[in-house]
Amino acid sequence: MALQMILGNSGAGKSHFIYQKIIRESMEHPDRQYVILVPEQFTMQTQKRLVQMHPGGGILNIDVLSFERLAYRVFEEVGGDDAPLLEETGKSLVLQKIVQDKKKELPYLGVQMKKPGCIQEMKSLVSELMQYDVGEETLGELVKRSEDQALLHCKLQDIHRIYEGFREYLKERFLTGEEVPDVLCRVIEKSKKFQGGIFVLDGYTGFTPIQNKLIRELMLLGEQVYVTVTMDVKAQRLSGKYQLFSMSGKMRDQLLKLAGEARVAVEKEQWVLPGENSRFGKNPELNFLEQHLFRYHRVVYEREPQALALTRWENPLQEVKGTAAEILRLVREKGYRYGEIAVITGDLPSYGTYARQVFSQAQIPYFIDEKHSILMNPFVEFLRAAVEMIVDRFSYESCFRYLRCGMSSLSLEEIDELDNYVTALGIRGYSKWKETWVRLYPGLDEERILELNRYREQFLK
Repeated sequence: MALQMILGNSGAGKSHFIYQKIIRESMEHPDRQYVILVPEQFTMQTQKRLVQMHPGGGILNIDVLSFERLAYRVFEEVGGDDAPLLEETGKSLVLQKIVQDKKKELPYLGVQMKKPGCIQEMKSLVSELMQYDVGEETLGELVKRSEDQALLHCKLQDIHRIYEGFREYLKERFLTGEEVPDVLCRVIEKSKKFQGGIFVLDGYTGFTPIQNKLIRELMLLGEQVYVTVTMDVKAQRLSGKYQLFSMSGKMRDQLLKLAGEARVAVEKEQWVLPGENSRFGKNPELNFLEQHLFRYHRVVYEREPQALALTRWENPLQEVKGTAAEILRLVREKGYRYGEIAVITGDLPSYGTYARQVFSQAQIPYFIDEKHSILMNPFVEFLRAAVEMIVDRFSYESCFRYLRCGMSSLSLEEIDELDNYVTALGIRGYSKWKETWVRLYPGLDEERILELNRYREQFLK
């Protein structure tokens, strides 16, 4: 049981260093379990990188997981809380119920919670309280300490009542995502699969109190825990809340404290200095920025920048047009591929709309990295409509929901003709669809009834 921290500048090669070490050790000890813990959004990227780095092109005894996925791996092995997981929408509904039930006990927030967006804000606050392991008792103490500040006292009192009601309602009913690490802390010591394993925590800038509790358990469970920390060599001499690497320093101090509490050995820190594996090793401009940005000393880059350019445009549309022109120039004149170019924005909803329009006109292939509801997928809608049609016994709404999702064998014009006939003659239910249609409505030619029956038979098939 030991803790070792891998420190270095941003892009210095800390991840590359520890991944190489883990790959080498995993080949020497194929019976040992290696777990690399990264934030949820980096799991696939890290897996791909490890596979590319591995001489054998595979990572049989190396798992790349997030804290949440680690929890489910352990629950599969040793069991855990059987309560169903409450999703974000479910949290909003529960909070809405609590607010309604306790509206007479909420003198300040009772009226405010009726405004649009307030439930979402309360959900975020409740999630944060749970993430930072703030219980009802701790919140109650804050309420008492704020008695001399009337407005703050009223707000905290109402928040305390809502939070208390929320936790009480969930008890033995549901489990939230924020509670999963806490449940994991209680059962992970029973895991045989991860007993004596090697754990790597990479890509984090800090940990919540519940995550710290889990890391303490990992220190006791595993043989070795490695943690990468982004920090400048010079910054380790600096202290202060507002220093550039204060978060990294705080994280290091917390880890050392956890190791002391768990009586785990702390190995000498490994510093990774910028070199050939550095992200900015072949880019002097970005390397200069990494070394000097947000520092208090003043240094000037003397050479003409080659890999960095600043441009200014009048509005977002002009920005995207300028970006498209630059992409075409790089592809046509510099030999770049479209897959080697990324456009990054802090306002994807606004710029994404312009990007679709401009990139399509410029015939630039693109992928916009945004989330879509699975319910917007035509095939999912097709399946749901088919099931609803059976459940609702071929009601008008279910039949045409099925037909209009775009995956039936009928064209839109044929579906429109069916719709007109069914609406005009009030056809409902499977038995009516199964019969041969012979009735006419005003304006319908007799010849069309044969075509309509052909569409009907095609639909039934």
